[in-house]
Amino acid sequence: MPYQPKRLDRYQVMMNNLDGMVAWDSIARIIDCYVEHLDLREMGFTKTEPSHEGRPCFAPQSMLKLYLYGYRKTIRSSRRLADACLTNIEVMWMLDGQQPDFRTISDFRKDNINCLKKVFKDFVGRITEDLETGFISIDGSKFRAVNSKDRNFTMMKLDDRIKWLEDHTQEYLRLIEKADQAEDEAEELLAQEELEATEVAETETLTKEELEKKLQEAQTRLNTYRALRTKMEEENLSQISLTDPDSRLMKSQTGYVVGFNVQTAVDSEYHIIMDYDVTSNVTDHGCLAPTMEALSKETDGVIDAVADMGYDQDEDMVACLENGVIPHVILPDGKDEYEIETRYEEADSLNPESTDPQELKKCLHAGVIPKAYESVITGIEVVEVRRLKKDPNAPKPVSPYGTEDEMKARAAEGFFVRDPERDLVYCPGGNTLRRKSVKSSGATRYANKHACNHCPFRNRCVSDKGITKWKEIDFSKDSLERLAKWWKSEDATQPESADPTPTSETSEKKNDSNKKDPPNPPKKKRQFEKVKLVRFKLKPDRNKMGQRLCLSEHPFGTLKRALGASYFLLKGKRKNNGEFALMSMGYNLVRGLNIYGFWGLMQRVKG
Repeated sequence: MPYQPKRLDRYQVMMNNLDGMVAWDSIARIIDCYVEHLDLREMGFTKTEPSHEGRPCFAPQSMLKLYLYGYRKTIRSSRRLADACLTNIEVMWMLDGQQPDFRTISDFRKDNINCLKKVFKDFVGRITEDLETGFISIDGSKFRAVNSKDRNFTMMKLDDRIKWLEDHTQEYLRLIEKADQAEDEAEELLAQEELEATEVAETETLTKEELEKKLQEAQTRLNTYRALRTKMEEENLSQISLTDPDSRLMKSQTGYVVGFNVQTAVDSEYHIIMDYDVTSNVTDHGCLAPTMEALSKETDGVIDAVADMGYDQDEDMVACLENGVIPHVILPDGKDEYEIETRYEEADSLNPESTDPQELKKCLHAGVIPKAYESVITGIEVVEVRRLKKDPNAPKPVSPYGTEDEMKARAAEGFFVRDPERDLVYCPGGNTLRRKSVKSSGATRYANKHACNHCPFRNRCVSDKGITKWKEIDFSKDSLERLAKWWKSEDATQPESADPTPTSETSEKKNDSNKKDPPNPPKKKRQFEKVKLVRFKLKPDRNKMGQRLCLSEHPFGTLKRALGASYFLLKGKRKNNGEFALMSMGYNLVRGLNIYGFWGLMQRVKG
């Protein structure tokens, strides 16, 4: 059988137009119609009025059409969008044949980054105007930033690299000294004519010049890492990113990534992204109320929000209730309700019938259940409890050891010694543990998984029953040292920590260490005070919680897989907040098309 016949002659002249080459139900027609019915000047876009001087600029409507189309069709970079202006028929139709270069396209996004979320909110308002959207599902997902892991540093990572470079620096110095000795010996032998120059063999793989170059590179990197560590200690930073300062190292389902934690609010009926928030929070704790803040102001009455167990935080749930949001946070196994406490505030007049956020807040803090919350809040009461009085002006504990060497010497005697000034702990193995987290009780947890991997006492210090494979130790704010229960007296005489040959001086130190007098200062008398609290039980709706997985995961999967938007192209939380508006618009365009059909959506985007 022959091949399919050719339908066109590439050299034949044809009478055609661009509009006839674009499908009648193309998404480009919807984008074109929507942008033409937008007031870009009111939204704050630049160059909405043409200038009468210089070369004419491109209309902001054309640039916005290009970006909306590109993020829907996985064409996100400015260079690829510039190529699409030359090759893509739908883009040529929308831009009327205009061909901006990649710098012009990139500058439009940079100059109008704050206006893009306004476009997103306007589009959501138009397509949801006549819809009953139901309740809201909140979830977060990690999106990679323009920052590699090598350009992100934690305290533990810096400590590990500094120690590695210090060891290599000493090794390079030793090799250089050895090379100098070899050169001196060779010169003496040549002077005595006992050895021909051609018979002198190199004693090392690298030459002296190469070793000096590597030494200089190691010292430069060492100084850089030390400066970063000093900056983190002075500014009390847990981690630092060099390329994108707002990005953070986060744990995702595929491992650790340097990126942003994006929170989305998706409606339960049509799976439309109603709102979003780009955050630098490593976890979802405390993200529920900020994500729902804008939606609660736009909605009359109370609104239900469903979230997973990662949002389990009493302060966050109270903030939601104050703003007219009912948080249905998934309960841990074995629990049917949350027991929540908040401060008591006396109020002169209360209106439990109202759904105004100010009235809701007054009722909650006065110990009265608002009518809108009667189905989820029970057992509310005002109680008076005795609590430890916190003094914000109380001085920080001061270590009895004056220098870092004294602290390390004490740690070498079998103690975990805390330095309250630098907020770190020295362990008996000679390593430094950094702050990992602060527990709800106020205690600080310290760890260093890099150091534990090479510690000679790891098998005894790290418990086999623990979940983690490294040592984690907690200190209250007033404690300064803790005894290592696994420590043995003969450990202090091991080659890793001291000279094996005992002397009179080391014997005296050993005898002193056996006393094990805690250096903590005498405890001050704690002061207590009576405070009034409001206690109540919050019982989420299990029917709504059961639908969460089918709501929030769907948009993230579409964004990352179908639209290829699993990473950001811009730097900084402010710019990425605008870029995610374009990502969400690409998703919501498809949702609107599936809900209304082509002609129905065309009518709604006209406003």
